Amino acid sequence: MAFTKSAVEELSALHGEPEWLRARRLESFGIFDAMSLPDTKRQEDWRQVDLKGLDLNAYAPCQQPNGTAPATAATDITGMLRQRGTSPPSSDLDPVLAGQGVVFMPLARAARERPDLVERYLFSGVKPERDKFAALHAALFSGGTFLYVPDGVVVERPLISQYWSADSSAAVLPHSLVIAGKGSQFQYVDEFLSAERESALLASGSTEVFLEEGANVGYVALQHWSNRTWQFANQRFHLGRDAQLRMVDVALGGHFARLRVEAMLNGAGSSADLRGLFFGTGDQAFDFRTLQDHIAPKTTSDLLFKGALRDRAKSVYVGVVRVEAEAHGSSSNQANRNLLLPRGGRAGAGRAN
Repeated sequence: MAFTKSAVEELSALHGEPEWLRARRLESFGIFDAMSLPDTKRQEDWRQVDLKGLDLNAYAPCQQPNGTAPATAATDITGMLRQRGTSPPSSDLDPVLAGQGVVFMPLARAARERPDLVERYLFSGVKPERDKFAALHAALFSGGTFLYVPDGVVVERPLISQYWSADSSAAVLPHSLVIAGKGSQFQYVDEFLSAERESALLASGSTEVFLEEGANVGYVALQHWSNRTWQFANQRFHLGRDAQLRMVDVALGGHFARLRVEAMLNGAGSSADLRGLFFGTGDQAFDFRTLQDHIAPKTTSDLLFKGALRDRAKSVYVGVVRVEAEAHGSSSNQANRNLLLPRGGRAGAGRAN
């Protein structure tokens, strides 16, 4: 099945989604259908990107569970969500936390049971108009995770979502929507895995995290897709007053792996600690684009992306620090460090205007 309007309707029906979400998917598909692939020569945000060999028609939006996913290495956890292909995910959560109002469930289920939160926040951070891949994701995102931690709730052990694909020629489009209530504290992990190192995949995922006043959130994303995966991922964090974010991205897989990370420091006194780690071999290419946007006063951000490359692997890093006129008393650091191992590798870095 190709990327068509009927595929959107079929996927929405598969997950039993409410009408408002079905309509939002169809609107996003219209945006996707009208857009061209990014112009890597004229669009500033896509320069230094090589999309040769990418054929969207080669991928199918729906895949059935296939194979057995590995057990997570983490043992001391408080909740786990597992998704295989585009089938509805399974999830479990410590009953004590559920009794405190924590919601950790498949996104499609949350759209039915908690529309007061999901309809308000979904795609408000990563909008489908951003580019063709973001529009594709919004139209055909496959399942995903919804996490809500109420005001003042402290979760001592991590919550983990694991996305697993065993098919070749499949589109994997996971979405994580995370809402941290005032003064809440927790750690959340996204894990993206492929069954075979040579599976041909298209991965276009989005993560939206909203931290309300005084929230303290740790977020980790581990990406280990196959070596024939095209990845186009977006992460966007919105920080309220005095909120604290600690983020780590680990990139190991992919033929071409693009990740855009945006920290929006909307509340006074908020802070973001952003870390990225990657290791490339063979012909792998990594493309990282980051934004530290200081919108409110007395905000701080510190970013460090580090990687090692060998063989013919390469990486591109472009980082932007923006300090708005009202963000007086703010401070920001940004660094990208690369280690080129003896057998080659190439790294480039820059700052966008």
